[in-house]
Order: sequence, then C-alpha cells, then structure tokens
Amino acid sequence: MKTRVTDLIVILSDGLYEREEIVAVSLLSALSGQPIFLYGLPGTAKSLIARRISKVFKDATHFEYLMQRFSTPEDVFGPVSIRELKQDNYIRKTEGYLPTADFAFLDEIWKSSPAILNTLLTIINERIYCNGGKDEKVPLKALIAASNETPPPNQGLEALYDRFVMRIIVNPMEERENFEKLLEGGAVSADIEIPDGLQFSHDEFEQLSREIVNVKISREVFTIINSIRVSLDEFNKDNPKIAVYVSDRRWQKIALILKTSAFLCDRTEVIPVDTLILRHCLWTLEQNREQINEIIENCVKQFGGANNEKLNSWELNHKDLEKGISDTFFYTENIYDTEITEDVLNYSGKSGYDNDSFTKWFDSTPPIKIRKGTQKAVDPRTKDTFVKACEDSLSSLLEIIDDTKSYLTIQKKSNETPFVPSEKRELVLDISSSFLKDLENHKLNAEHLLEKVQSYAISES
Repeated sequence: MKTRVTDLIVILSDGLYEREEIVAVSLLSALSGQPIFLYGLPGTAKSLIARRISKVFKDATHFEYLMQRFSTPEDVFGPVSIRELKQDNYIRKTEGYLPTADFAFLDEIWKSSPAILNTLLTIINERIYCNGGKDEKVPLKALIAASNETPPPNQGLEALYDRFVMRIIVNPMEERENFEKLLEGGAVSADIEIPDGLQFSHDEFEQLSREIVNVKISREVFTIINSIRVSLDEFNKDNPKIAVYVSDRRWQKIALILKTSAFLCDRTEVIPVDTLILRHCLWTLEQNREQINEIIENCVKQFGGANNEKLNSWELNHKDLEKGISDTFFYTENIYDTEITEDVLNYSGKSGYDNDSFTKWFDSTPPIKIRKGTQKAVDPRTKDTFVKACEDSLSSLLEIIDDTKSYLTIQKKSNETPFVPSEKRELVLDISSSFLKDLENHKLNAEHLLEKVQSYAISES
C-alpha cells in the first residue's frame, strides 16, 4: 500500500512545484473520507490539486462548482422536479449534482448562501441528503473546498468549518529555481492518466474504511495528543481572540486520519511521526497557525521518545532509592555533643549547681560531635539489601535502553512516510537519539551509585 500511495503522489504532483506535501495530505484525507479545506491566495493551484485528487477514484462521478453569493440550492443539489411538484412533492432531480457525486470540489465555499452551507452539514457528516422528506444516501467519498479566506465570524459557519478536518495552507511558490521552472514550462493540466492498478475502486475504498478502524494508537501518541489538548487550553486562556476550539467529533475524525496514515504506510499502529500531520488539522485562523504548529512540535519533542513513561517511572523509583541510601548510610543532621559532664555540673564551684551557669551552657551552641553527611557504618544485611536494589534498578534501566535501541532501529524505517516532509521526520528521529543519550547518562549515574554502595563500610557487630 505504501508503494502504491507513493507512486500516486508522484503522479499527482507532476509539474506542481512545492506542492508535494499538499498533494500528499490531501490524498490522505480523501482516502480517509474526510473533507479538505484548501486555504490560499488565487492562482496557487488549489483547483488543479482538487481535480487531480478526484482522478484517484476509479469510475467516480465528479461535481464541481464555483460558489458566489447568488448561488442557489438548485446550482448545487439539482433543480426541483416539475413532474413531482405537480403532485405536491418537492423533490429535486439530483442526478449529476452533489448528492449523487463520488467526489466534489466547491470553490470559494464561504461565499455561498446559508441555505446551501447548512445542507452541506448532513451531507459531509452523515452522507445523507434529505430530498422531499426522504433521506437519500450520498456516495460522496471526498469533498474538497477552497477559499482565500477563512469563514467570516458571527455568520453561523463554525459547525461547517469544524467538519473540514484537514485544513491545508497553499502558499505562492518560494524557491527561485522552481519559479523559473514554472515560467519555462507549459500549462499544467489537471487531466492526468493514473494507471488502473493505482486507482481505488468503490469496493477497495469501502474495504479500506473497514480495515483502518482496526489500526491501534500507540501509548506515545496518546500522550502527545493529551499534551496538545492541555497546551491548547493554555493557549486559549492567553489568546482569547484567536482561541482554537477542537470538538470531540473533530478529534475522532483526526484520529481516523492518523490511523489512515499508519495503514497507508503498511503499519498497524499510529506512531509519533504521524502526529506531525496535526499541523494541518488544528489551526483555525491565519493568526494562530504558527503558534499551533509550535505547540504540536513541542509536544512531539517532549513525548515522542520511546519508553518515556517507563523512564519517568524508573526515575521516580531511583530517586526514592537514592534518598533511602542517603538516609541509611549518612547522617542527615549534625549531631551535637550534649553530654552533661562533671565540669558543667560544677560550673559554680564545689558548693553545687549554679542555675545561671547551667542555663548559659544550654543556651550556647554545643560542639558538633558528628557532622551532617558523615558516613555511617551499617549492618551487613542492610548494605546487601541496598546493593541488590541498586542492581535491580540498573537492570531495569538496561532493559529500557535495549528496548529503546530496538525501537529506534524500527522507527528509522517506520518514520518513512509520504505524508510528512523529511525535515519534519528527522525531528522525531532526533528526539529518539537524544532520549537514548539521556538514558546512557542515567546508566552512568546508576552504575556509580551501585559502586558507591558497594564501597560503604559495615558495622563489625
């Protein structure tokens, strides 16, 4: 599947410079059955990308429409049937329109009328169109919408915008070399040829949907996502004007996209590299996109390493062990010489106690008999117990190191995904490598602690 998808991306991206990631994540969202919103200035190939993605589905019916404020439901859902109307039935002739399409592209979507946009809600989410009081099943596999603006505020469009799980920025070309290639080349056509073996039939798409559900989410990914949610709450408190709202329904759809990413990469589990796709899922406005991207990357850096939870547990246990060793083998406080000698008792002379002299002696600081941090001599059995505890702690850490090395070896291959750029994939590998270095430092400290305990004195009694 991974080879097939990679070949598809190459074909779909042909002639579209600096658009490979956009094509890849658009294809990913389409194959997961989730709507896509392409956001960018006019003339950045949004329509071209949408038309090419439609070619992925074999024998698919295609619907495309440029929205504007004078658009009517007839333009999108089909005209009212005159024959049915004569019989008091308000039924639309939907053949050739959105309700019967496998793939749809709606350009300048936010310019449309509320009557159209509200109807899209049930089509996108439930794949149902209510026609004359009867629910008709919509065969829609993928819907791509495009605009050079996000939905205007206070227009009741929040629910519809929330349903566009994938939100992709399409920027003008930046690299000079690619720009010059664009000028030298001819017009890039949307009419591309995709071999039958690469296209997805209706049955394959249905099978894909069934199999994706069985993909598991790794513990590291759960930790990353929960961390992102906490960070988003903090971001919203600090930035109420550009706050980000992610509904439970949206999170569920996002999880489906991540599972699709894993499945299309021939994996049975979602791993940390997949979470970098969230860069295209969580932003809501141009003003918060960079901050959200930073939150996602920081959470991946912090929790994307293997065995993170195991290390945290080991660190807590090891700190308890260090404290137990310190408390057992060393004096934790200064020990003062408070013995009342004959000289003290006879401070006032032979006649007996002098209360004033006796009080002065107690009020002054007595000499230190044993200083804090001085090593104790302990019972041999106590020492053996702590030596064994140090050995067990070191052994547990070595297991985590071995598991991490194995994980890193596997991850180097698993990280190869067409849906995340190579420079972003390196981020996850760097995390694991750095995590392994931290483990090696912990190992040195654990070995040093064991050596120290082994060298501690024991009591002779």
